Amino acid sequence: MQVRQELQCSCRSGRSYSVPAGQTGAAVFLQVKQELQCPCRSDRSYSVPAGQAGATVSLQVRQELQCSCRSDRSYSVPAGQAGATVSLQVRQELQCSCRSDRSYSVRKVRQELQCPCRSGRSYSVPAGQTGAAVFLQVRQELQCPCRSGRSYSVRQVRQELQCPCRSGRSYSVRQVRQELQCPCRSGRSYSVRQVRQELQCPCRSSRSYSVRQELQCPCRSGRSYSVPAGQAGALLLQVRSGGENNSDQDQEELKKKLADVGIDPHVWLPKLREELNITRAQALQHVGFKDYQKLEHCCKQEWEKKALKKLFNIQERQNQSKQLQDERLEVFKKRQEEARLALTELQQMQENGRNRNDAIVKEKEQQLQSALQVPKEYWVRSGVPLKDLIESMHNQSERSIPLQNKKISGLLKRLGLQDYYPKKMTTPDILVIDKSSLEECQPSTEQELSFLFLQKLLMLDYRARDMFCTVKSHANQTLRSVPNVTGKMNVADFFSKSNTGKPVTTEGEPEHIHPMDIQMAIFHCADSFLWQYISTKLSFCQYALPCLVPNPFTSQIEFPSWSFVQLKKSWKCSGKSGQQSKTGKSKSHSLYEAELPTVSFIRFGRSSSSKSQILNALMNAQKHHTFFHRHCKGSSATGLLMDGVVEISWYFPGGKDDDVFDDCVAFTNLHGDARQHEKQLEFLFKAATINVVLLTDSDLNEKGNAILQELLNSPKPLICLCADREVISEEQHGTKVKIGAKSRNEADLVEDLVTTVKRLLGTSKHTSSIKTCTGIARKLGFLIDEDNEHCKEGKSLAEALLAPLRNEKLSVIKEKYLPLQGDLWHKWCKKNKELTHLQIKGNISIEQHKSNIEQDKNSLRKIQYSRAFPLNNLIKTFLMNLKSNSDATKMFFLKWMEMFLHDLTSDQLTVLDETQHIKWSEMQKLKQKGKNIESFRKELEGLSNERNASAFSLEHLLREIGQIYEALESLSNKNDLRFSLPEIAADLMISGYPVELMDGDASHVPLKWISAVLDKVIEKLGDKRVFVLSVLGIQSTGKSTLLNAMFGLQFAVSAGRCTRGAFMQLVKVKEDLSLQKSFDYVLVVDTERLRTLELGKSTLNHDSELATFVIGLGNLTLINIFGENPSDMQDVLQIAVQAFLRKKHVKLSPSCMFVHQNVGEITAGEKNMEGRRRLLEKLDDMTYTAAKQEVCEVTCFSDVIRFDVNTHIHYFAHLWEGNPPMAPPNPSYSENVQKLKWVLLSSVSQQNTLKISEFKTRIQDLWRALLAENFVFSFKNTPEIAAYRKLEEKYGEWTWKLRSHMLDIENKLNNRIENGKLESVERTYLESEMQKEYKAVTQEMECYFSEDRDREILIQWKIKIEQKLADVKQEIIGETKRKFDELVRLRKSCWDLDEKKSKYEDELLKRSKGLALRLKAKDLDEKRLEREFQALWIDWVYEVSSDMPPVKKTDVIIEKEQILIERLANESVNLRMERGSNQSLRSALDFSEYILMKKEPIIKKLNPFAARTTKEEANQLTIKLTQDIIHSITESIKEKERASVDYSPSFIHEIINNIVKEIQDFQSKEKRFVFNNDYETDLCLMLCDQAAQSFQKMHDAFQKANDPRTYLTSKKEGYFSIFRTFCRGATSTTVLADFVGNKLKEAIRQAVYKKTSKDIAGEMRADNPAFNSNRSNLENHILASLADEDNFDKFMKYIHFPKQHFEEFISQSVDRYCWSGENPRILQVFRENLDSFNSSVFCTISKSTKVVQDKNGDVPMWLDEFCSELKDDLQFARSDLKSVEYQDIKDINFLKEAMATVLENVVADLRKDFSMKSSTNKEASRTKTQEILFKQLCGCWEQCPFCSAMCTNTISGHDGDHSVTFHRPQGISGVKWHKTDNLITDICSSLVGSDCRLLVSEDNIIPFKNYREAGPRHAKWNITPDSSSQLYWKWFVCHFQTNLEEKYSMKFNGLGEIPDQWKTITKTAAIESLQ
Repeated sequence: MQVRQELQCSCRSGRSYSVPAGQTGAAVFLQVKQELQCPCRSDRSYSVPAGQAGATVSLQVRQELQCSCRSDRSYSVPAGQAGATVSLQVRQELQCSCRSDRSYSVRKVRQELQCPCRSGRSYSVPAGQTGAAVFLQVRQELQCPCRSGRSYSVRQVRQELQCPCRSGRSYSVRQVRQELQCPCRSGRSYSVRQVRQELQCPCRSSRSYSVRQELQCPCRSGRSYSVPAGQAGALLLQVRSGGENNSDQDQEELKKKLADVGIDPHVWLPKLREELNITRAQALQHVGFKDYQKLEHCCKQEWEKKALKKLFNIQERQNQSKQLQDERLEVFKKRQEEARLALTELQQMQENGRNRNDAIVKEKEQQLQSALQVPKEYWVRSGVPLKDLIESMHNQSERSIPLQNKKISGLLKRLGLQDYYPKKMTTPDILVIDKSSLEECQPSTEQELSFLFLQKLLMLDYRARDMFCTVKSHANQTLRSVPNVTGKMNVADFFSKSNTGKPVTTEGEPEHIHPMDIQMAIFHCADSFLWQYISTKLSFCQYALPCLVPNPFTSQIEFPSWSFVQLKKSWKCSGKSGQQSKTGKSKSHSLYEAELPTVSFIRFGRSSSSKSQILNALMNAQKHHTFFHRHCKGSSATGLLMDGVVEISWYFPGGKDDDVFDDCVAFTNLHGDARQHEKQLEFLFKAATINVVLLTDSDLNEKGNAILQELLNSPKPLICLCADREVISEEQHGTKVKIGAKSRNEADLVEDLVTTVKRLLGTSKHTSSIKTCTGIARKLGFLIDEDNEHCKEGKSLAEALLAPLRNEKLSVIKEKYLPLQGDLWHKWCKKNKELTHLQIKGNISIEQHKSNIEQDKNSLRKIQYSRAFPLNNLIKTFLMNLKSNSDATKMFFLKWMEMFLHDLTSDQLTVLDETQHIKWSEMQKLKQKGKNIESFRKELEGLSNERNASAFSLEHLLREIGQIYEALESLSNKNDLRFSLPEIAADLMISGYPVELMDGDASHVPLKWISAVLDKVIEKLGDKRVFVLSVLGIQSTGKSTLLNAMFGLQFAVSAGRCTRGAFMQLVKVKEDLSLQKSFDYVLVVDTERLRTLELGKSTLNHDSELATFVIGLGNLTLINIFGENPSDMQDVLQIAVQAFLRKKHVKLSPSCMFVHQNVGEITAGEKNMEGRRRLLEKLDDMTYTAAKQEVCEVTCFSDVIRFDVNTHIHYFAHLWEGNPPMAPPNPSYSENVQKLKWVLLSSVSQQNTLKISEFKTRIQDLWRALLAENFVFSFKNTPEIAAYRKLEEKYGEWTWKLRSHMLDIENKLNNRIENGKLESVERTYLESEMQKEYKAVTQEMECYFSEDRDREILIQWKIKIEQKLADVKQEIIGETKRKFDELVRLRKSCWDLDEKKSKYEDELLKRSKGLALRLKAKDLDEKRLEREFQALWIDWVYEVSSDMPPVKKTDVIIEKEQILIERLANESVNLRMERGSNQSLRSALDFSEYILMKKEPIIKKLNPFAARTTKEEANQLTIKLTQDIIHSITESIKEKERASVDYSPSFIHEIINNIVKEIQDFQSKEKRFVFNNDYETDLCLMLCDQAAQSFQKMHDAFQKANDPRTYLTSKKEGYFSIFRTFCRGATSTTVLADFVGNKLKEAIRQAVYKKTSKDIAGEMRADNPAFNSNRSNLENHILASLADEDNFDKFMKYIHFPKQHFEEFISQSVDRYCWSGENPRILQVFRENLDSFNSSVFCTISKSTKVVQDKNGDVPMWLDEFCSELKDDLQFARSDLKSVEYQDIKDINFLKEAMATVLENVVADLRKDFSMKSSTNKEASRTKTQEILFKQLCGCWEQCPFCSAMCTNTISGHDGDHSVTFHRPQGISGVKWHKTDNLITDICSSLVGSDCRLLVSEDNIIPFKNYREAGPRHAKWNITPDSSSQLYWKWFVCHFQTNLEEKYSMKFNGLGEIPDQWKTITKTAAIESLQ
């Protein structure tokens, strides 16, 4: 409807127009390009808001909205009216309306749209997408956005919708169905609702298409548009011409919402699109719980599920349970109706002659499948005729579905499994550790039954079937009680009908869930891998396995062949058979392929005898319920899932006389009446060797007779158990036998049955296997889980991969296809171990030998690489299969690989084992006869090698992948494969697959590979916390069985050696327990059995290495002992105790538990405690022995580790309840496992867990330590080192804050002293001033120690760091106190002189003023004024000179000489002074002439070994002492220079006293040598000479600054300026201001210098990389700088005098930072600080003026206030202003203005000075900054006694040993080989790991690794063996070889030959190695 009158043109032209108004409830108002132009053609544009019928539309003028492109233009936006939900803007509208080519988004305000539910509320609607035409809303799914609880629908009429293709046509939504043309051009039409994600053509033409590009416009205009799948209930048609911009916008908005809840948009956007077709954020509001459930399976982590719930605003499931149940019921009913209709239509099609290949039939079949929710792989096979399919489905639908489905659905719901059906439960769902592990395992609700059943089953507890949960509290009351009677009761009354009890049950619902229903419900819910895993546990528990299982919903029969594939069993044929030897024959077969006779048991009807019970008695004399029967606990007649199930089990003989059968026999058991299960019978008849039927005469109805007749006609033997007959009279010797079962003794019946079965087995040769049965099942149309597409694909991939290997000789496969892990890898491992056991070989040095080994290792890696690439087909295909397939296919592939490889190798390995045994037996016989057995020994060795070569499994393939990675990594190859390999292993590890940690064949850990894999695990999972559990035990003690039972793992289990090396596996911890215990995974490390004979002679070393490694890794170690007596494991316990002792030394928190396996039932507590007491005694003895070896004070085991004999020792029952192989596991064993698991998990806390990254680091550290054979000696606890390094940096920050704060206090106090405001500085004042900052620092430290992620490690240093900080505070305070005491003392000595200067100034000012007053009226010119003032000056100076005594100038040099001669009293003093030899001490390296050895010990090189004579060591100590004394005296001299005091002779005496004291203190500690008198003399001469020169300059400067005449002369210009001002009529105020300004200028200058020094130091710490960390970082920058400068002399200074070089480097760095460039940084800081002081002084002027005015004060008061305010900031003494304080000044405001003007001039002058380098004091600014930085970065200066490397500890006076990260070749510091001139190239860390020895004295030879015994200085150093070394110093030796040889007059020859490898190191590589 058009309303012309209603709308006026918005361009104000006076014209009117009409606009089609939207009808009531219209959903969309479309605006096209033409509508946006003004209809009056005025070139203006406007917008038309959508209106309702008859509604007046208000115009929006241009001014309403400002253009979002910021161009100041405006535009209008159409607003939706009541009932409109979306206003769509076409692409053109999104361009900026101001024509600026920018685009913007249109935001709609809340008021625009009225709520369609008529509630009067309003809401906002997100803007429609670009080019979107229609947004349809369905009544049921749209809730009112105003939250009023109302819902509404949008009716669309034909007129409402305009065609989005711009053709002008309109259409209605109802016409959409007919109008859409098929995109495949077939001419058919279809409904948009039929467009699904499958992309199949809806017109049945078998074509496919893309939904977006190919849909035709419904108005027949020939245009096309895109139709993405609609959001919940909505269909969105988008105009093709413009959907990109808003689509991108929608994508970004959706990404943001995903990111807001914490999930990765890149991962989840595709999932949302694929699963729910969500492409817009707006659709999220429509998502319900059902939609969420579709996505739930995509979640790999629990947190992702929570994030999705938050995203969809979905409440927890328990809050919606009733609603969900109702919804499911409705869905279920709907599906039933759909299934019924589909079946009806299929039946009509079948009657019309159609078959399953017809497209329309396929569609209906798909609808039926969808309605029944049957997965594609479980649907009826395609080969089955349509008639059979319909019959099967019809029967199920008509007969079973209505009632049976309801019961089964109820069962699943009762068990809590409804979300897992069908086949949705996976292995990770159950292999988790949850709170139930810490609780009693008894079900309290029915929903707990299934998971507790699984938990008990995984723990090998066959009593899992005994669990059931009653529905009612009185359900166990099976009969009514007899009512109470008061009188007597007779027998008739007691048994009367009225008193007969009846079962108490609930109508329509069983009393409890049948135990087998629990198992079978799990079967229907478990996926293939989980059921396969469960089947292994059922088989282990000697339970029968489901063989044929009818689907409860479809009645389709399933044959789970995949579950049998992994089953392997061993048995021993009895010797009673004539075909067997007397000893019997052992067999080991896969049950999947084993061809065995099969005995099939079935029954007709219901019998009084239990078929399953008879079968159990037949198979198992131990009365174990292999098959569940009616008399088992929990059995009832209400079972739902067992009817029609066929179970299978096997009898395995043990080779004993009481074996029931001589060989393995399979038994099948059909549950239920066989007459009702034709398909199962058909299968059994084909598979069975013997058929056994339990029946009665009454069961032989028509169907029974037919079945029995078929069996009688079959050639296969038949046994009929007649339940209604007692005796069968006729003899039965044929193959058809009858046996009476009525009233028979069970033993007799079973004996008859066994005899008959054995006889009939002998007559029939028919056998079958699961593999052949699979073929039978497939022909019968059964559902085979092996036919799953993923399974078939995985199998075909595995078969194709291994096909070439089947023609190869087994012993050469690994050598040919896995070349990297054979000899090459073993040689590399051997070489790698040699690096930590360096031995002198010939006339080469340790470093040369080390270099040769590195080259050999590198060469081996290159050979590995050349053999690996190009990859052979086996590895290439293996990797491709793991990388390019889906997760399901990949897991099937790996399972098939494991099985095929086992099949490939098992037979050959068995033959080899038998051959070895035969040869060994023959050798033993010959040995007893005393004959030569050498040939047999060699033959056995060859067989052993062949067996090792023939062992080939999946772990070898994964090991090869690791070696490929290590080769690529070692050669730094950029191959893409290098980065993808670790991800493969990480994925396997995360999925629960064991990953090899230690290669058992090479006995080596591939560190790079393991580190890379764990890095990928961290990348995928995050750096989760893990509890590391490791296990130790001798061979075949059941360790892996224990772990498998405890955590449901899958470590290999078999007799003899199983696991070779060590494997690690992750076990997930459920979220509830994770939050409680603060760890996310248990990481289990299973190890190779100790004392493994196959490893040969190296067993003891191997055991020691392995035991120490796993104990070091584990947060807790289980030590597994077979039996109660630990004597069999005594040597291993000794190793374990020693390892625990070593762990205690390196702070690894050891913990252990002992498990005694195979201990009988212990009923006597006394006996149990006795065993524990004996074990503890043995542990104590072993600990004492180990402690003596480790040299530590430990007397008992509890000193090493927290150990409680009551809780840390566990006794386990026998694993088997009876004799294997038919014995089930012992329930007591399972109870023991559960208890141990509870104890283990209860002991876990955050303190004894690790992050995965920490675990990775611990692996690296432990393995490197083990390679060195000394755990404590060589262990580097890397996390601890890293934490300590970080603590050092924080400590540096804290001390800098304290030091920086004290610098501020120093400046303040120094100003007060200079200003005369302070005469003393009390320590208490300094402490109070420091307290606030110190408190802030300690609080920050407390936070760091309590909140840092390494807080558990850091806590050990907390007390020491607190004490260090307190010491630093006291040290800073003490140093400041001493400094100010000296300053005050020196200032007091100058007070008289200052007073005189002040007096003279006053006099001069008065005379100047008087003269000026006399000359004021004469108006003299400048020259005349100068002459007058000069005359005054001369007279005044003469008077001053007359009044003063003559100045005495001291010659410090002469006075110094006199004091030295007097003090030293040495005849040689004058001679040595003249010779000047003392000057060389500053850089001397040889002090031998000053050293007198008390006793000459010899340190020699034997065979050969590095040596350093004691005199050489004494020389090094003397160098250090000399440098320390020089540094101390130099600092003292500088301190006096900074005090600006006059020289005193006491200064020289002080220097001599300090030198003497330092030498005496050193001699009191060092007893091995003394200094002669010349040392003290020369040192005093040198340092006093240095001091005298400085003191002379200081004295001259003091004289100049403090002689009144000199001082006053320097002030002449200033006084002349005042004089001139007076003469020219200036006021007293101006004069005063000028005078004060002159004083201020110098004060501000000095204050700027001081503040700038501190600021520059702070800036350099923050900005300069060399100074922004600790001392080690500074040292690296110094070394890089030295390399760049390439100056050998500077290197030598750094090596021998590091502290001096550090000071010089800091000084140079300060200069570069401050003065480089055209606009130096320091000048900028000068000016910034000048501005700061300018502001401060200006504020002080104003403040002082206000205070004086308030008090009506005068000039003296103003000056007092002014100086008082500035006392902390400037050196501005009030005493200096006394001469001008009595000026006749009344106007204080004028003084303020005059002072402001003067200050402005002063600042301008200073700014000019601070803008030029030449006008600043460079030395003053540098010195203070250098001192601040040096004190802050001054750490420990101790140098290595061997190579002179500096201790890297940044805390001066630190606790513990000195250490350095990288040592240097010793020749750098001039060390040579004994009795040669060969400089040593060996590095300390290599020598201590070698076999070199050190001869401390002729009778004291020690290994070099025991270097601490060489003396006190050596004992304070910690040098660890380390194969890694820094390239820097190797480059230095090569680069400066000639210089070093000339410097020390020695050569790098012989033992000191430089390795060739060193010569290839470039300077760039050397510098990079510093990082």
